[in-house]
Amino acid sequence: MGTTFTLYTMQNSPYSDKIRALLRYKRMAVDERVENAETRFSVLQARTGKTMVPVVITPDDRAINDSTAIAAHLEEVAPAPATRWQDLASDTVGMLLEDYADEWLVRIMLSSRWYHPADAAQNAAVIAANMTQGMYGLDFQRAARDFPPGIIGTLPKMGATPENAEHWYGMLPHILDAMNHALERSLFLTGSAPHQCDFAFYGQLNQIRRDPTGFAWIEHAPERVREWLGRVESVCTGALDAVVSPRDDLSALEPLVRQMAGTYMRMQIANAIAVESGATVVEAELLDGLPFRAPPAKYNAKLLASNLDLLDRVFAAGDELPDVLFAPLRTELAALRDCGSSLLQNRASLHSQL
Repeated sequence: MGTTFTLYTMQNSPYSDKIRALLRYKRMAVDERVENAETRFSVLQARTGKTMVPVVITPDDRAINDSTAIAAHLEEVAPAPATRWQDLASDTVGMLLEDYADEWLVRIMLSSRWYHPADAAQNAAVIAANMTQGMYGLDFQRAARDFPPGIIGTLPKMGATPENAEHWYGMLPHILDAMNHALERSLFLTGSAPHQCDFAFYGQLNQIRRDPTGFAWIEHAPERVREWLGRVESVCTGALDAVVSPRDDLSALEPLVRQMAGTYMRMQIANAIAVESGATVVEAELLDGLPFRAPPAKYNAKLLASNLDLLDRVFAAGDELPDVLFAPLRTELAALRDCGSSLLQNRASLHSQL
């Protein structure tokens, strides 16, 4: 059996950036291949049932296609350097932030990418270049025209429309400021080495800065955030050695947790209540007045359940989160308690904290 991982990517995929960086950080042997119109179906769909990247083919020929699942597998087979913490509270906060970056920050990135004409044109060309690479008889212009609508069509289902796009863009400065606060006394978000949440944020922000609009946003981001982007890349190339240690004081993460709680978690909870009640629409007013409206999604309810499991295991183990971090989460979770959601009834340790 070999030792090389085969990684299928797209150039404008934040999750591809996330897993590429993680593989490099763990010093894994990688054969990276850019998805094209042929491997999209003959490999990705044939092996995973989906056409999404990244897909990792492990040395024992197992195909994995979700970035969080890939990261979990890599942590299992290559535990050093660690990207999960033994300290339960630190790791739980890190994994909540990992999900926030993967599932919420991506909406900001995609809104900017596809609702700004220059960004959309650039990415249509990137997709066409990837899809036609090595393909005979596939027209570039046709690919640039035909592939993007499928992506753009998913945005309203995520609650992001051209009409509310400015609200989505307005979240990014708050997120960057919160990250800047978290990085004031720490090299990475949750400690002196990158946690999986660092790779998740890196994937999204690296894609944002590749686009004409996003490049200007990141260029004017707080200095510590820009330094952190370079630091993530340095530990992945070996230019910087990181000493694995979670931060002692998690309170610096309060602004970032508050952003997550008032936007992503609030949406997740409103969605879960809608799914349980059989409602046909999810409506919520998020932090800073962002109106959210979208169809209910069982996928989002599943992600919330996973996040509640993370919180429940902390309290079940007799540990706790600093109140400065749990307070904004408790405020949002009260809606689940008040409606008698089964999501809390099945998690007694968490329910007892509300």
